[in-house]
Amino acid sequence: MSDAVARYQRAMAGFDAVAGAVPEDRWTAASPCRGWTARDLVGHVLSSQDMLFAWIAGKRPSMPDEDPAARIGDDPRGAWRATYAEVGTALAEPGLAQRPVSTYPGGPSTVDEILDSGLVEPLVHAWDLARAAEVEYTLDDALATECLRAMKEHERRVRLSGMFGSENPVSDDATPGERLLAFLGRTPN
Repeated sequence: MSDAVARYQRAMAGFDAVAGAVPEDRWTAASPCRGWTARDLVGHVLSSQDMLFAWIAGKRPSMPDEDPAARIGDDPRGAWRATYAEVGTALAEPGLAQRPVSTYPGGPSTVDEILDSGLVEPLVHAWDLARAAEVEYTLDDALATECLRAMKEHERRVRLSGMFGSENPVSDDATPGERLLAFLGRTPN
């Protein structure tokens, strides 16, 4: 198993832990992502997994629904768990990490490169979901460091996407997680 696959599995496990802890009355709570509820976050992460794994399979992904929660039905936790299991199966495929991918919008890549650039989705949205659900969650320092490296490597594309806010300042003693969140326009505290 490659380092990128292991990192992605850890980030997905973190999201799973938070999704499993969301109280039933918090699925409609506002999240740090403007206009999205906890339920919307899960729908968005499901769509991002669909897109990521379509690219990995060499297919052109379909565009996500405008309503991020459209595909999760009445059971956001169950919808998440089904996708989490599918991703786990896909990540366990022998030889996956170095497989070339030609359909990725950034040009020819490997699965490892795509997983590193996609790490932001389960990692940062786990933090967003935890805030909406009012459950404890701390970003993994090693994952945050790697994710921040990947985001800075593609900063121009990150900023042009419009998906992230302007970078916020952090103190000199900020944790890697706080640095990542601030880089993506979130207020860590």
